[in-house]
Amino acid sequence: MANTIKLKRASGSDPSASDLSVGELAIRTSNCKLFSKNDGGSAIGIVAGSADTLTTARTIAGVSFDGSANISLNNNAITNGAGYLANIVSDTSPQLGGDLDVQSSKITTATSNGNVKIEPDGTGVVEIRGAGGNDGKLQLNCSAQSHGIKLASPAHSAGQSYTLIFPDNQIAADKYLKIKSISGSGSTAIGQAEYASLDANDLGEGTIPDARFPSTLPALNGSALTNLNGSNIASGTIAAARVATLNQDTTGNAATATALETARTIAGVSFDGTANISLNNNAITNGAGYITTVADTTIAPSTIDMEDNEQIKLGNSDDLLIYHDGSDSYIDDAGTGSLLIRTTTSSNVSIKSSSSFMAKFQTGDSVELYHNGTKKAETASGGFTVSGTCTATAFSGDGSSLTGISAGATGGGSDEIFYENGQTVTTNYTITNGKNAMSAGPITINSGVTVTVGSGETLTIV
Repeated sequence: MANTIKLKRASGSDPSASDLSVGELAIRTSNCKLFSKNDGGSAIGIVAGSADTLTTARTIAGVSFDGSANISLNNNAITNGAGYLANIVSDTSPQLGGDLDVQSSKITTATSNGNVKIEPDGTGVVEIRGAGGNDGKLQLNCSAQSHGIKLASPAHSAGQSYTLIFPDNQIAADKYLKIKSISGSGSTAIGQAEYASLDANDLGEGTIPDARFPSTLPALNGSALTNLNGSNIASGTIAAARVATLNQDTTGNAATATALETARTIAGVSFDGTANISLNNNAITNGAGYITTVADTTIAPSTIDMEDNEQIKLGNSDDLLIYHDGSDSYIDDAGTGSLLIRTTTSSNVSIKSSSSFMAKFQTGDSVELYHNGTKKAETASGGFTVSGTCTATAFSGDGSSLTGISAGATGGGSDEIFYENGQTVTTNYTITNGKNAMSAGPITINSGVTVTVGSGETLTIV
């Protein structure tokens, strides 16, 4: 190179303050370390901000380190330095910054017969979590760690979060676990278990197999049977010696029974008392005082109960029928002559619903017709009276006796000169077949309205 810059140099030792001026640079050639003199008059070594390696390798917990590679430390080798932890017991409140991975190791204690304690805070719980689609399980191993039982959570699909509280009573032999009480409901309910004896009331369903009974049942002592309900004895015979003396005469026939020992025939129908029977009146033909006709006979009780489509028939040829078909009630006049509904001179005939009249026929007086309980029309000595609007498609007669109706043509006094009609047709109109029509114009026919004039009719507008 053409140009060379040389600094003050020394080889065997670091330069002293007397060797340098303030700000002057010097280099120690044996290790290429730079030095300079500061404002305070001291010779100071110039250290690089970073380097690939340390000039002098150092030992960390017995392991050499010069910065060229990572090193591993054995916790047992960390034995010096102020405030160091000889073991984790020295830390009274250790905390994890992340998950603790024990890998193939375990959490244990060196205390003789010591417990490993897990304590949540407040209402918190100790969770055995599921992972990878598998439900949480707690395994209790044998002393040889070769096998164990598991307590597993219900599957996620079950959606259960209930709480099972272990029995709060003394454990005992020949008992079974039973949920004696529940608070809450559904999947989050809390159940209290207990050690309970098996009670017959707990057998709500199912069948006890024969194998659960001994081949020979022990002798039954009747003195131990209390409050025995006879309805529970479905079959078999109780020996007479096992039945105490009853306070009634047990000889002869029983006062009541569910069936007759010998079935009897009633009007040709077998009857043993186990079910109701129906009799056909035509089959009742024997016995003293039997009824062959109801003429001039009082029937008691006063109610005749008949089923749907059963008919009351009157007349030699069944001329009048009264019946109900399940939907409607009928009075059929099926014979000769007329159907007459008659009453005395002081009585009326009415047709009504449960609460409202529909029609009244009053003896020697009017006939009244009602709509929804309100009278709308009635006959009178001079004709027929209507309350409200009377609508008809046609009237007969010349109308000369009608009152309160404009004749159409009016004038001064008794003159009938002027006829008035409207000027606008608002609804469709068809001139009657075979007739003509006339109006005083002008006449306006509204949009969408049609006035129809047939081929044989004439409409005149003057």
